[in-house]
Amino acid sequence: MNSNEEEKRDRIVKLAFECRVQLIAYAYALLGDYSTADDAVQDAMLTVVRKYDQFTEGTSIMAWCRSIVRLEVLRIRQKQKKDRTLVARLLEDSIDQAFDEYFSADFASQDARKRKALAKCLGNLTKRGRSVLQGRFAESLSYEQIGKKVGMSLEAVRKSLYRHKKQLRDCVELNVRNVE
Repeated sequence: MNSNEEEKRDRIVKLAFECRVQLIAYAYALLGDYSTADDAVQDAMLTVVRKYDQFTEGTSIMAWCRSIVRLEVLRIRQKQKKDRTLVARLLEDSIDQAFDEYFSADFASQDARKRKALAKCLGNLTKRGRSVLQGRFAESLSYEQIGKKVGMSLEAVRKSLYRHKKQLRDCVELNVRNVE
């Protein structure tokens, strides 16, 4: 596993664990037993670690994790061989819908906070650092094209991108945490 894959895995696992309390509440609502719900979420987290590469960054980590928890709940129910009535299925669908409504509003406000923090953090970068990031992400330039544009070697562009992305990510996380 290369360092980019390790960073992606670590980032996704960290985001998933930040959702843990809500996922336990979701599993508890479906199972009615805290201990079993905790087990379901624990198994789901193992799945997140194994299948992190299937997550599409930029989409909702909560929705992805919740679908994994839902599968774990179904697996537990099959293991327990509980008969599910129509009322139970309707209740589960209602719980899903309630979680969707709550978290779509919550994540929308979180996205707004992240965008505001990103704008602030971009202002902290050097002009050259902003140019490198803009070339890569706004203009979709190759490393070579960025190097020619800003007068840097290919290796310097690669290192600059890595360093400035990390600096931005850390700054945004710090600013979002300070607002909450």
